[in-house]
Amino acid sequence: MKEKRLDFKVGLLSILSGLLVGVVVSAFRLMIPILTGLVNDLILFGQESWLHTLLFILIFSLIGLVVSWNVKKEPMIGGSGIPQVAGKLSGKLDFAWNSILVHKLMGGILTIGSGLTVGREGPSVQIGAAIGQGVAEKNNLSVPNQKYLIVGAAGAGMAAAFNSPVSGIIFALEELLKKTSRRGFLSSSLTIITATLVSVALLGSKFTLSIPISLELPGKDYPYLVLLGVIIGLSGVFFNKVILTGKHLYAKWSVSTTIKCIFPFFVTALFLLWDPRLLGSGEHFILMPFEGNATFATLVIFYFVKLFLLVVAFASGLPGGIFFPLLALGSLAGNIVGTGLLMGGMIDQNTLLVFTVIAMAAHFAAIVRAPLTGIFLILEMTGGSINYLLPVALVTFIAYFIAELCQSDPIYESLLELMLAGKTNEREWEKGV
Repeated sequence: MKEKRLDFKVGLLSILSGLLVGVVVSAFRLMIPILTGLVNDLILFGQESWLHTLLFILIFSLIGLVVSWNVKKEPMIGGSGIPQVAGKLSGKLDFAWNSILVHKLMGGILTIGSGLTVGREGPSVQIGAAIGQGVAEKNNLSVPNQKYLIVGAAGAGMAAAFNSPVSGIIFALEELLKKTSRRGFLSSSLTIITATLVSVALLGSKFTLSIPISLELPGKDYPYLVLLGVIIGLSGVFFNKVILTGKHLYAKWSVSTTIKCIFPFFVTALFLLWDPRLLGSGEHFILMPFEGNATFATLVIFYFVKLFLLVVAFASGLPGGIFFPLLALGSLAGNIVGTGLLMGGMIDQNTLLVFTVIAMAAHFAAIVRAPLTGIFLILEMTGGSINYLLPVALVTFIAYFIAELCQSDPIYESLLELMLAGKTNEREWEKGV
């Protein structure tokens, strides 16, 4: 029998899921900067004396202790949550949506709001997926319709996190659903558009990144885009290698989950006392060249230190994502390339600014291997116009092919494989016992 284009019940539940995701993810977005503001004040307090420094580190470690309780109660909240959603959709993983929702919200707010180098976007995807799963299960939907609702709610989580409905739809289809069906597209789109409307109503329609100028690239600078694409592609390959190495090192570290969760808070506290600019997922690094750029050497230091702090936090299993940090690191890499060319007199300041923006999409494509999502995400985040769509696409696909040539697997697929391998090892160990 021919499948309906959209079941009426599924359509209504898609809208309901979108409403719930929009409200919950908006609240999630609101709570994080409130906590980050308190941490900013704490950093200043911690820099006043040795006693204050010790108190600051102690407070950070205690937050890590609370987060570890959430991780132990629900291990599936670790990391961004996107591999877990993919595992659920493929039937390789299963978990209780209500437990995910409660502990991901609590643990995510504390981890991300404390200023660790992790992002809110991946967690927003898992939070959205949990809501979609809950709505589907409560209404006894068939397995295919449950999948559509989970995919749409996951994409809605991303859309509400970025105010980017088009990117949310493309992400749902390109990264999660993997193949397009009319019903999947319609159901996902209903959920994502509804969630975005709710987010806009609650938080406003401001772009995630406010770029103060109109970005255009003169034709004479197009040859340098090849160099940019190659370097960003290699940066993406390096990123994936470092993240997976970090995961392996943590897996071999024979200490409790509590210690593994507290350790990133302790390390981050030390670095924040050294330089408060290292706070958070890295949005200010993207805007740096528009507000007064750092020197070439400083940019290189920021790139490696932020990558180190991301690995320390993310690979530990804390509830936080790599989505926004990988964009920030891509922007830093683009800034480094652009600054080097500017110092050599080969490009002007305007081209440097364009490089720092379009490098984000290229870095995303090299790491996640979802080029269309990366392109439209950057255009929506920055309010970009069609004027620099061609440069964005060119650099993005060069970076994509560099990662393919280097045989670097997509990061979320690699993380899911590690997760499944870990669960298999646990079962074998239990049988041996």
